Amino acid sequence: MLLIEISGKNGLGKTHGVELAPKELLKGSSYSFYKKINPNNGDIEEQENQILEQSKDLMTKKPFFIGGDHSISYPLVKNFIKTHKNAGIVVLDAHPDLMPPMENPTHEEWLAAVIELGFNPKNILLIGARNIDPEEEKHSVNKIKISELNNCQEKLNTFLKDKQIYLSMDIDFFDSSIASATGYPEKDGATESQGLTLIKQIIQNGNVCAADLVEVNPTKQNPEKTIALAKKIINLVLKENK
Repeated sequence: MLLIEISGKNGLGKTHGVELAPKELLKGSSYSFYKKINPNNGDIEEQENQILEQSKDLMTKKPFFIGGDHSISYPLVKNFIKTHKNAGIVVLDAHPDLMPPMENPTHEEWLAAVIELGFNPKNILLIGARNIDPEEEKHSVNKIKISELNNCQEKLNTFLKDKQIYLSMDIDFFDSSIASATGYPEKDGATESQGLTLIKQIIQNGNVCAADLVEVNPTKQNPEKTIALAKKIINLVLKENK
């Protein structure tokens, strides 16, 4: 996969610091980069348009985007579903991000905005959501709970079959004890072993054509453990999806 730095943020001022994550996560590495996307973080509409424009020719090159907050996934997925006829979206996240979307979706409603584009929610698999607003329950996306992670292989493989997968990984999918340096850490999440095993299963059993890793915030207190976990995820994805 081709690593692409993308420093975007759109948490309406709530995720300041996430734009520093790509540089921090990739510092001192021997990775080779295809491209860096540095959108205007001060203008929400311009940022979305910049990401949309700069990523549209990348979706056939197996890109792995290192963000940034989760709002970057909206323009990325928008391009992905235009490029791949049998697209499926797998999201690892503590939050569904299915709130009623704004004109320029933020990290809280980007996935609902994708559905509003006309994308079939049956082709979305949300894994690990545990802080869910009642408003978000109306969308009939597929779900796997944290409690099901150790016994979800059949359900996972059924979803992955015959689809071209966009894999979106929010670091808060993991338990707050190991992923505290993020905007909205949540307890009762995946352990490191559970999460890395799941990501490996998705890549080995599905056709992952693009991916992103988001919501690491190196400006939060004691970020070392979260950054180390994110680096393990990057190494795993690159190793398994050559």
